[in-house]
Amino acid sequence: MHVASLHRYPIKGCRGHAVERLALDRFGVVGDRRLMLVDPRGRFVSQRELPALATVKPVLDDDRLTVSVGDRDPLVVALDPEAAEVTVTVWGLPIIAHDQGDTAASWFGAALGAPLRLVHWGTASHRTIDPKWAPDATVETTFNDGYPVLGVTQASLDDLNRRLAEPVPMARFRPTVVVEGTAAWGEDDWRELHVGGVTFDAVKPCARCLVPTTDQRTGARHPAQEPLRTLASFRTLPGLGAIFRQNLVHRAPGSIAVGDAVTA
Repeated sequence: MHVASLHRYPIKGCRGHAVERLALDRFGVVGDRRLMLVDPRGRFVSQRELPALATVKPVLDDDRLTVSVGDRDPLVVALDPEAAEVTVTVWGLPIIAHDQGDTAASWFGAALGAPLRLVHWGTASHRTIDPKWAPDATVETTFNDGYPVLGVTQASLDDLNRRLAEPVPMARFRPTVVVEGTAAWGEDDWRELHVGGVTFDAVKPCARCLVPTTDQRTGARHPAQEPLRTLASFRTLPGLGAIFRQNLVHRAPGSIAVGDAVTA
């Protein structure tokens, strides 16, 4: 097996992009979901309630963020991970974050038609993963839904697409690491995953929400909730839901690259 592609999502819920190499620090992928949009109550906003986030294209260049959507003039902002502290929530858990100012808030509000503020993960931010699935009680992540890295096999998507009237691209499932060279649904059997020089624990199958029904280019929902409806017909686990991908936790900082050998 080998790494076919790697993906990073600078702002939680917004469009991601492919990269050749990912660095991992103790929280997860550097530059991945260290930024987030929140509503006036500080609650995170995702494509579940605002599918238009799929059309927002962020690009990170060190501490410089450029965001574009449609024909609107792009937002260019110097990020400040030590700006004014605010308390935000992800799935009800309070987290200290750093507000990135009124200019960014005004741009996102106008672009998405909702009162939103951009916040940054910072030195005062902490969030441990669900202890029920944690390989270690000290493991932390950032603004991810729950875990630092999401892994999947290309063969699994190929098998799903054979069952669909209209095949979907991998972007619908917003993976971090895409692996080639194994059978469909081979990720079900992962316990440890060795990628290049980094070891991951496979801690929990990833239950899917409405996001895969959202076109990641246009933000439009599929009228028949595909591919989620088909996925649920043969890939449902009791108590979890429709399953696609594995949640992964890395054991130590390092880096991985496209083409790296993968051993499960």
